[in-house]
Amino acid sequence: MLTELDITKAPYHADPSGKTDCTEAICRALDDVTAMTRLAYRQGLAEVESLSGTGVHYHPSGFENRRDHGVLMCTLCVRLPFLPVIYLPAGVYLVSDTLCYRHKDLQNTYGSEMNQQIRIRGAGMDRTVIRLQDRAPGFGAGAGKPVISFMQGKQSNVAMSNYCEDLTIRCGRGNPGAVGLDFFANNSGAVRHVRIASDDGAGFAGVQLGHGNYSGILLKHIEVDGFDHGVHIDSSLYTMFAHGEDITARNQRISGVTVGNISVSLRRLTTVNVPVALTCMGRVGHTVLVDSELSGTGPCAIDRQAGSLYVSKVQTNGFGDAGFLDEQVYPQPVTACHPDRGMARLPIEETPAWSPAGDTTGVRAFGAIGNGINDDSPAIQRALDSGAAEIRFEPGRYLLNQPIVIPPSVEHLDFGFCDLVAGIDLKQGTGEGFVILGDATVRPLFIERLFAWEQWSGTHCSFTHAGTRTVCFKDMHTQTLSFYRNTVPGARVFFDNVATTTGVIPGTKGHGRCAVVLRGQKAWARQLNPERGEPMMINDGGDLVLMGYKSEGTGAVVHTINGGRTEVLGGVVNLGQTGDVAFVAEDSQQRLSTVSQGWRSPAYHRCAIREICNGQAREIASAELPSRGFEPSRGPQYIIPLYGGGKSA
Repeated sequence: MLTELDITKAPYHADPSGKTDCTEAICRALDDVTAMTRLAYRQGLAEVESLSGTGVHYHPSGFENRRDHGVLMCTLCVRLPFLPVIYLPAGVYLVSDTLCYRHKDLQNTYGSEMNQQIRIRGAGMDRTVIRLQDRAPGFGAGAGKPVISFMQGKQSNVAMSNYCEDLTIRCGRGNPGAVGLDFFANNSGAVRHVRIASDDGAGFAGVQLGHGNYSGILLKHIEVDGFDHGVHIDSSLYTMFAHGEDITARNQRISGVTVGNISVSLRRLTTVNVPVALTCMGRVGHTVLVDSELSGTGPCAIDRQAGSLYVSKVQTNGFGDAGFLDEQVYPQPVTACHPDRGMARLPIEETPAWSPAGDTTGVRAFGAIGNGINDDSPAIQRALDSGAAEIRFEPGRYLLNQPIVIPPSVEHLDFGFCDLVAGIDLKQGTGEGFVILGDATVRPLFIERLFAWEQWSGTHCSFTHAGTRTVCFKDMHTQTLSFYRNTVPGARVFFDNVATTTGVIPGTKGHGRCAVVLRGQKAWARQLNPERGEPMMINDGGDLVLMGYKSEGTGAVVHTINGGRTEVLGGVVNLGQTGDVAFVAEDSQQRLSTVSQGWRSPAYHRCAIREICNGQAREIASAELPSRGFEPSRGPQYIIPLYGGGKSA
């Protein structure tokens, strides 16, 4: 099976010379990829329809699809298909219209658009260029029309594992209504190493996030030149979050970055020659901006028109209010339960970058089949023990019936967006899926591109860290299993765009599972989506910086214990119930700037913060915090502008 669709080859034959219109060729590739999702969904739907019409019956492969007294309630494909990456080799691709799939029936039974696993990749910034023709029809003033779009309709909550990477988008001349990239994803998705430019400076936005219910989006290493807005981030449903890092916006006409009704965290934002660097305009929006340098020519660097705002360690140059912003909070910080437990911001380390060094091999060369039926554990272990530095999984669904050990010789484990199945012995045990070995003296281990669905389930844990080796997780999505825990303290761990649930039916309580457990680690998470845990995360005696997250369920987002320190920047506390607490620290420290978000009035944590110090417990109820201002049907959702600030005790 192909891992990539090269659009310059048959049947697409896109012209990389920049002379021939490639719109139809690229749209055809997008149609072909999404058609695989449509077919897989229809096949699963037929299987659910064959279940009894009396009572409630779940499909045997998971609980996302069921027949409830005759009514089909199907969220996603029963078995996710493998979808190849749409690859654009080096060259210039001339287009005249929006690049998007064209199916009109790509929806589940809930009406959510199933725009999932859409992965567009070029050969690198400025090597692969998608260029909109000058004065293209439909891109006139006020159109807000994208060159690349990941969403045809209005909203979705099943658009996982979407990516746009390693390319340049040029919006030509005479296209004042152009948007370079209109991106969308749920729970896991990223835009990386993308440059977007307007040849005459005109256009609405370089990057836009604006449809309903997106979440779990990481924007990283992005450059935008020109347009009214460099990056425009809003939400038609007032929901969820995104995290942006290493973004450069220059030569905008209105604002470098504009944030509406959404929770956004930004780190290392750079602006050049803009009238305003950051505009906050949504009344229920929350913006966190840290470690940035803003240069421009207007009266103010940050224009907070509405919403809550937290700023830390930001240098502004050239503006009327130029200077260094050590800290700025609106509304005012929340008084700490134990003022003497305040903490300074934690240091943030950059995620290491992998560089090839050694042999590469695929697991098929050692006998792995990838049919989801045969046990591939022995073959995969042989591949990992082969001495190769890079191990790749070819497309398939790999059944594992015993733990797999990742030795120190392996430096890069690339799942290639394959699926995993837990065999009966592994599923019924409480052990490990993969065990990571190695100490801090060996090169970091990079684990990436896993998309494991409901058959990767059980009571075991996907990854158990049994050493002090640095580990970097990137673009990982496990739908029904605890993701990470460690048995040896002292390692550095990085999570870049990771989504995970604990494998329980929504609303189930008392299971005690946890999505991520960190014991004595130093961890940095950029877009981490832990769900249905009790709690979602545990920080036991370590340092955790959480930049952009979405919890989901009734458990605490982070439970910090044994002298641990947790810093939360942005993200959303989603759902919750009476008696639940969102953030807990026991003889530990926590520094928080975040918001809650819910869909209906009962769904929120009644207690936002609990601090236990020397046996004395104090709490801050959500009702004591500033309101986000949602309509009453959404409940009293709250803001934590800043909690736990100050110097470390």
